[in-house]
Amino acid sequence: MKTILFPTDFLAHSPGTINYLRLMAQAYDDARVIVLHVYQPVVADATLPTFNDPGIGTVAAMDLETISQQHLTNMVEQLRAQGLEAVGEWRVGSVEDEIVDAARTYAPDLLITHRTPATGFFDRLIGSAATDVARQAPCPVLFIGQREDAAPVQITSVAYVLQQGITQQMATDQTKPLIDGFDAHLTVISPDQIDGTHPDIFVIQRKETGFLGGLMGTDPTEKLLASAEVPVLVFHEVK
Repeated sequence: MKTILFPTDFLAHSPGTINYLRLMAQAYDDARVIVLHVYQPVVADATLPTFNDPGIGTVAAMDLETISQQHLTNMVEQLRAQGLEAVGEWRVGSVEDEIVDAARTYAPDLLITHRTPATGFFDRLIGSAATDVARQAPCPVLFIGQREDAAPVQITSVAYVLQQGITQQMATDQTKPLIDGFDAHLTVISPDQIDGTHPDIFVIQRKETGFLGGLMGTDPTEKLLASAEVPVLVFHEVK
């Protein structure tokens, strides 16, 4: 059985994101979904009076921890009610580090996550959690943006961004689950055709272009993650 890793913070994910999760689980042979939530502990405020008790800040942190665990349980139950085989994974630590570690532990066939467009120079300079995951995760990563809610959740057209060193066979292999699962039409484009192409999903293999490539917006993967209005499926170079 194939596996999809689905990190969530319970806030950023829209109904459209969940709909894409269901679609991809279908395309990946009714895959098992691992719902991952990473809890980042709240540092208690040492300035608050304690009066020989754990302190207001500590109690609040414990409450948030319990709430996050309950949210995870609720989401897993909702996905199961929708016909998906889902399990929950609750972790404590750095969001980016724990997502990448979970991807290495479970070796999923696909990781689905939310992305926030980063269109400005400063946004590209500081980076984003989505971009960090794209660089480090050992599996394909599907990024769902913020602007898909207005559009129908469907995959009938796929655009593969063909870069230097990528073969037609690689493009075929990487898009096969989408083409077969949704009977979708495949179009192969060059990086300079991205702006004029409007598919239901972009597919690209990440190639390292260096710090300046991402900073100046010349890296096609970075460009798609920053500006694409549809989901972006990112594969990684085999090293």
